[in-house]
Amino acid sequence: MKNFIKYFAFSICLLTAINSNSQSLSLGVKGGINYASISNINADGRLGFTGGAFIGLRFNALALQTEFLFSQQGGRFLENDIETDYALVPVIMKLHFLRIFNLQFGPQFSYLINGSPFLESEKLDLSGAVGLGLSLGSSLHIDARYNFGFTDAFKGASGNNRFISLALGLSFL
Repeated sequence: MKNFIKYFAFSICLLTAINSNSQSLSLGVKGGINYASISNINADGRLGFTGGAFIGLRFNALALQTEFLFSQQGGRFLENDIETDYALVPVIMKLHFLRIFNLQFGPQFSYLINGSPFLESEKLDLSGAVGLGLSLGSSLHIDARYNFGFTDAFKGASGNNRFISLALGLSFL
């Protein structure tokens, strides 16, 4: 309990310091499509939905954005559909350039919500994300990302989740 209080107090101090020095705070929603597949398994891809909410802090040309997303992933293997749904938490660093563009990269943590009956899925998935963003005004954003898995997606099978996503975001702040 004593450690929890220390970590909580440190977190509050850190957030206060970050908020006081930040240029802008953004909060919003995003949604789009993704095309997912599984590496090392000769499988067709799956077209699915991705969407959720985000919060970000921008410091001039540098920004940090955390998202809470739902994502449909999987593919088709040996005439069987592999349909997996994940809750994603990407922590994305953005480098802004030419006023409207940004490069995106960072880790992504995923938790399996719905697995495939065909293969036994791992519950947790760690991946990386890289992409390009476009700001259309102060509140409208377009993100294109490639996500590549670092951990095996299924128990007893070598294959990582990977997908390309295209999403439209709307900032409220």
